[in-house]
Amino acid sequence: MSTLCLHNLDYAASCPMRAELALRYAELCRRYPYNPHGVTLFSEESRRLILAAELDILQNLGIAEGNARILWCSGVTEALSIAIFSAVQACERPLYYDPAAHVAMLEPVSHCGLNAKDRVALGLATDGSLVYQVELASTNALLCVCHVNNETGVVHDLCALRSHFGSNNILCVDAAQSVGKLHIPWESARIDFLALSSRKLGGPASIGALLYRPGAVLRGAYYGGGQQAGLRPGTLDAVNIYLFAQAVKLACQARDTEFERIGKLNSCLRRGIAVLSADSWPIFSADNAVPHILYFAIPGYDAAIVARILAAEYGILVGTGSACSAESKKTSHVLKAMQVPDDVARSAIRISMGYASTLHDIEALINALPKVLQKL
Repeated sequence: MSTLCLHNLDYAASCPMRAELALRYAELCRRYPYNPHGVTLFSEESRRLILAAELDILQNLGIAEGNARILWCSGVTEALSIAIFSAVQACERPLYYDPAAHVAMLEPVSHCGLNAKDRVALGLATDGSLVYQVELASTNALLCVCHVNNETGVVHDLCALRSHFGSNNILCVDAAQSVGKLHIPWESARIDFLALSSRKLGGPASIGALLYRPGAVLRGAYYGGGQQAGLRPGTLDAVNIYLFAQAVKLACQARDTEFERIGKLNSCLRRGIAVLSADSWPIFSADNAVPHILYFAIPGYDAAIVARILAAEYGILVGTGSACSAESKKTSHVLKAMQVPDDVARSAIRISMGYASTLHDIEALINALPKVLQKL
């Protein structure tokens, strides 16, 4: 494996850390090793680094400083759990949710203490887009949705969602797959909670953030030294938070040019799939999905086996849906919600691209696929 040229086409699972950030890590660790919650001058330097990171993230997302606060977390999973468990206490029943959301959202929705009848799944069209024909049964409900679906790349119109359901409801958004790819309509959609992940942007792993509106009632999940107002106690890692903010900055600054560049790679991939399959392989990513993700199926073949051979023999990494639930061997809940038959869902391959993806990666996949299928 070490002699193979690695082609990473699984960015939606975990984006490789950007080289320019990795190179700075050691120096920053030497410069800021101090507890940012302490009282010394050295602690103050680490604390200021965190405050600067917070301002950088808000600025690069186009959010005015006073319109959002940040709770630093280990990632989107923790951020969504804190947001949902807190919001459920402040909203009226029922809770409305995106049935194709990542399990990081679906699991806290399932275990937030509400009865099944108080948890209402929004509709889903066959292209993966949300269909919200329901009328809210209250004026202070909780809405939980993904901005960009992690499997299909479909983009949900958060402004239309807010317009349909009104301004008094609590909107919780998983933005793991959209930050740095799309504009986040914090103000126009009046988002209340926004979960971000560093590892999806090329920043350090195991650091994320929950953005929330001032005045939102949050409740801590555990106890410790009282850091972050007791909401998420534990000593903050100033270096990783700073590098997270730098990853946000790099992604947002290159957002439009990268969208266009990766769009061209997506088009090449679609053409290659069409030629290989004589237009017979179904594609689950709509034409207006983000170009970074393309989800398709190779009917008659087990996607997990195809993915393993691609990785082991050709150095090509692809996904088969959500990496977080790959061990379960269940078919994709996203495709199930889109009414895709189980046998087709089991053959689904997800290609996801990022800042270092090239045409060479796409060509390597297109060349390797027929060789892999011949082995099966």
